[in-house]
Amino acid sequence: MRLVCRARRQCARRGWDAARFGREAPAASGKSAFQDPLMKIDIVANGQLLDVSIGLDAKRSFSCVLSPPDGDVTFVDVLPEVYEIYTNILGVNFEESEQKGKPVRCGKGCVSCCHQLITVSVHEALLLTHIVGLLRQEEQQRIQSTFEGSLKRLEEAGLLRDLLHSHVNAFEDRALVVGAQKRYWSLGLACPFLLGDTCAIYPCRPFICRQYGVSSDPEHCGQVFQKDHLIERIRLSHDFGSAAASFDGLEAIKTRTIPLPAIFLVHGMLHCFERPKATAEVMIARFLRHVDKHFSR
Repeated sequence: MRLVCRARRQCARRGWDAARFGREAPAASGKSAFQDPLMKIDIVANGQLLDVSIGLDAKRSFSCVLSPPDGDVTFVDVLPEVYEIYTNILGVNFEESEQKGKPVRCGKGCVSCCHQLITVSVHEALLLTHIVGLLRQEEQQRIQSTFEGSLKRLEEAGLLRDLLHSHVNAFEDRALVVGAQKRYWSLGLACPFLLGDTCAIYPCRPFICRQYGVSSDPEHCGQVFQKDHLIERIRLSHDFGSAAASFDGLEAIKTRTIPLPAIFLVHGMLHCFERPKATAEVMIARFLRHVDKHFSR
């Protein structure tokens, strides 16, 4: 099985974070920037492009041609490229599941999962707030108003502080995290980016949204915490969502996630922390190595 893709940057301005922190010359064209014998990753710089080949095993592989920002970047900069890589990995996983008689039953207009608590990595929180800033003024106001409404509901329910504490500071306490997620679900809040039955930021939706695929009846997702509504998730070879939440751009760190409704609330604080930088090929390679070492099955 061999898939070929070409990434197109639909998420953010080219090199927006690199422009803030400075640049340096890209790697020499045609030279292999990174090779890993575990996942069999090969990244080759080819002018302004990166040729990425990934072999998941002897039978499953794909190639991507990516167009990342040049110079020194943070992990936020290359998220669109990493999303493209993960889309292909998920495609392999979903196709395998279908061959086993368990096709993905999620589809356009199926939005029950958009009422569950969506959590994102710090990197994705920064990207999403940046994307909103690029939208038309009218759309920005609509989205920000929805975020404000969600925060107000959470505060009135006495849940906002618990959500932040459980997901940012105590993510290893599963009982605390799941308890907070159940309370969130009971409020019936939709994702602030949900417009009708359409995601307003679909090309740059977070990892957790991309990897949520079920083979069970989609109606069960509407009663996610009910014992008689079993949800069967598609088995994935790699968990990029958890990997991003435990990666600082250089190495593995303690897992921390940001509840999506709070991304604007913590935005200013997140910008205060300096983030590791490297060329795009090195940054992507670091993350793929981190995923394969800690979040592969």
